[in-house]
Amino acid sequence: MHNDGMLQNIAVVSVDMFQTLVNVDSRCHPFWQQVLGENYTQERAAAYWSLLKSFLYGEYRILFANDYRFVRARTVAERSFKKMFAHLGLDLDPAHTAGVFVKEHGLAAPFNDTNAFLQGVGKLFPVCLVSDADEEMIGPLRNLHNFDHIFTSEQVGAYKNSPGGELFRSVAEHYGLAAEQILHIGDSPFDVLGAGRAGFITCWLNRFERMWEYEFQPYRVVASLWEAAALLGAG
Repeated sequence: MHNDGMLQNIAVVSVDMFQTLVNVDSRCHPFWQQVLGENYTQERAAAYWSLLKSFLYGEYRILFANDYRFVRARTVAERSFKKMFAHLGLDLDPAHTAGVFVKEHGLAAPFNDTNAFLQGVGKLFPVCLVSDADEEMIGPLRNLHNFDHIFTSEQVGAYKNSPGGELFRSVAEHYGLAAEQILHIGDSPFDVLGAGRAGFITCWLNRFERMWEYEFQPYRVVASLWEAAALLGAG
């Protein structure tokens, strides 16, 4: 890990969307209001949202144990809701709920440092989006910034941390750059591990003081996108 000065020789900035630029948790209550209807309460929504995350992580662990075999996020969500509703004894439609869940991602609110980061860094570098998401999940968020290009897992058919590195490799090939000329910023360990394996300069956005638990270290760690912008000379 390096902590000295601004980053040098960067030609393109690649950034994650969910939990990096926008806060998916901002859609917790609107989502459960739609799904639960008259059975909605704030307490129930918060508890179900937390439980949902554990079911989603469980489904992705199954995929990752099978060499990161790609499956659309909507499908993973549907499988997760099916198990969750069975666990809770809820008579709800997993397929319909997954569709609402996907749509709600596209309505997630930007973090309070997002717009300043995109505006500042966007004046200095091409900024592309790299997301482990379906195309439909990005939705209206495509208008969050005039992204130079958008790369999704669905588009490439691979996850960020897929062993072959297809998603990040497609970014370098698109720009015709050496991997070390691209900075990738994201909140997930997979942002760092996948981009790092591809040879990118990596920046882990650690908003919530989490511990880093992997042998491979991010090149830089920041607590906000303001810090990331400063590393790039965007104040």
